[in-house]
Amino acid sequence: MSLRKLVLLASVASLVLQGDDVHAQEEDQRVYERSFFDQFAPQNALEMVERLPGFNLQQADEARGLGQGGTNVLINGEPVTGKGETATTRIAQIVAGNVIRIEILDAGTLDLPGFSGSVANIVTRRSSISGTVLWEPTLRGRADPAYGNGSVSVSGSSGQIDYSATLSHAMVRIVLDGPETLSDPDGNVFETRDEEWALRGDQPQLSTSVTWNRPNGHVLNAKTSFDRLSSARRQTSVSTATSSRGDNGSSIAQNFGVQNNLRFDADYSLPALGGDLKLISLFARRDSNADTRLTAADISGNTLVDQAFEEASTASEAIFRFEQQWSGSDNQSWQLAGEGAFNSLDLEADFRTFSNSDPTEVATQASTQTTIEELRGEATLAHRRRIGRNGSLQISIGGELSQIRQGEFERIFFRPKGFASYTLQPWEGWTATARIAREVGQINFRDFAATVSLFDGTTSQDNLELVPQQSWVFSGRAERVFADGHIASFSVTHERISDLVDRIPVGESGDAVGNIPSARRSGVEANITLLGAPFGLRGAQLDFNGAWQWSSVTDPIEGFTRDIGDLRLRDLTLSFRHDLPDTDWAYGFVLQDIKLAPVFRSTLAEYRNVPRGGLTPGTNAIYVEHSDLLGLRARLQVSEFLGQQSRFRRDIHAGRRDVALLDRVEERERSLNGPVITLSLGRSF
Repeated sequence: MSLRKLVLLASVASLVLQGDDVHAQEEDQRVYERSFFDQFAPQNALEMVERLPGFNLQQADEARGLGQGGTNVLINGEPVTGKGETATTRIAQIVAGNVIRIEILDAGTLDLPGFSGSVANIVTRRSSISGTVLWEPTLRGRADPAYGNGSVSVSGSSGQIDYSATLSHAMVRIVLDGPETLSDPDGNVFETRDEEWALRGDQPQLSTSVTWNRPNGHVLNAKTSFDRLSSARRQTSVSTATSSRGDNGSSIAQNFGVQNNLRFDADYSLPALGGDLKLISLFARRDSNADTRLTAADISGNTLVDQAFEEASTASEAIFRFEQQWSGSDNQSWQLAGEGAFNSLDLEADFRTFSNSDPTEVATQASTQTTIEELRGEATLAHRRRIGRNGSLQISIGGELSQIRQGEFERIFFRPKGFASYTLQPWEGWTATARIAREVGQINFRDFAATVSLFDGTTSQDNLELVPQQSWVFSGRAERVFADGHIASFSVTHERISDLVDRIPVGESGDAVGNIPSARRSGVEANITLLGAPFGLRGAQLDFNGAWQWSSVTDPIEGFTRDIGDLRLRDLTLSFRHDLPDTDWAYGFVLQDIKLAPVFRSTLAEYRNVPRGGLTPGTNAIYVEHSDLLGLRARLQVSEFLGQQSRFRRDIHAGRRDVALLDRVEERERSLNGPVITLSLGRSF
């Protein structure tokens, strides 16, 4: 989508959001007192944040380093440091009874470089020991019950120390099944397959946090987490030929994996150099082992294929960062920040084929060992100041210097980065933000190395030339808070990407994760919250969140223009909740629809409706809840009841797509085996 079209959409949206306008106060914010959340009977602060009208929680992703920004939630005015789910885990450890209020602030008015849009500030009180207990068993068709989902959290204060800990266990039991067809280019089916895919997963986790509030402004925060993910996947297939080209037989693929994750991060704040200094550190380590074996046999049971692929890897990351902040009485602030990081991956892979007559006899074997290291440093200087009565400007400039090394191969490169953001509150209830940023993406070190998927029948070559993608991002956002509580926001984004990370051809028929010189991506996002009280439905709330994306990149093999691989083209969520007045009962529903762009590899194109790593093409659920059932908050939810299916198609060529004709089309549909029934029982103490 062009910039002209985005501007036109923004103009139309501004007309839709128009209302009676009154001049904004100097400090425009929404405040939700503790009593607002009583109707939901929340167990912790994370559940309270998820109930905020018109607010979308943004996860601190596994981005490049710590950098600026992060999860758009503050605790007592301070950002929650950490990456991935570390921040949300910390928020979930705050017992709901210890929350005084939650304030919705505009990021442009805060001395927090990198934040944009709305930010939730959780104001808490100190207390003696308290906690929550949650149990969530799940039942799904054809799969064993998952009785082990649950958590126990405790938190409290003693003297200058605040502490919290959570012990949780996540369990997955799922079986998907359905038919697969193989067709020739003319659409004639020559083989059918009856397939079943099963997953069993268990993940216990222990996370802790400690805060030491020392006198004279010194504060220490420390967080640790450890989890162990054990998983087993199994895919069986029975083939039936419908023509002479097809085969009769069966195959089975099995994968067993164990992954241990350890993470520690801490920050220390103190007055220094006429301002405030924050020192931040992070260490993370992941040890993984995965064994996969594929066997295929003909209709008589004679072995045709017997292969195994084993991987063992250790990934680690160490980061140290400082942030020196100076805030003045004239609504201005400066921040000087620096960061150093060391990342490494040690990967051992072994691919073997076995004798068709003896499954213990190795026929061929190929082993590889890869060690990749990156040493990186960055520095940024940020400034915020008021512009007029209702405007605020943030500017950040900086850059990073990186050295990537694998054996004798070494590269050093410099990448500039920064942003400029202007926020304006022109009328009461209105907030508008315009932003331009130069961003540097993250590299997944595993993309440097070759990999094999026996489940999908694909391989990926190694690529030492992979570099982080860079982009210019232009964005704008408008939010309207109406007097009766309704909230609407609309945002547009346009991104011009250099060195796009996508799939590229290697050799005559191989491919790898690599860089495409340039690409463009645009997006529109709309969020609407309607409260039921103005319509005579007290206690009701309807939320719509919609995101659409368009992209343009030149396919490196055939030269046509296509979308960026696996891009989420559409993501729509509609949710409704009604807390019945003067009762302990509530009910609601959630509906989601997702559309993904195809992935183009050297010899094939893949089309799917389930995101990678996901289990469904979009959540659908209805639930009923009682806030005080024998002292428990009880919720019964039924999901995946609309008959959705996991769909996947591959168009496979006889060689590289630009020189070989289409050879066959593989299509499969797998039932989710719904409905899925989940019972949630929770209690605070």
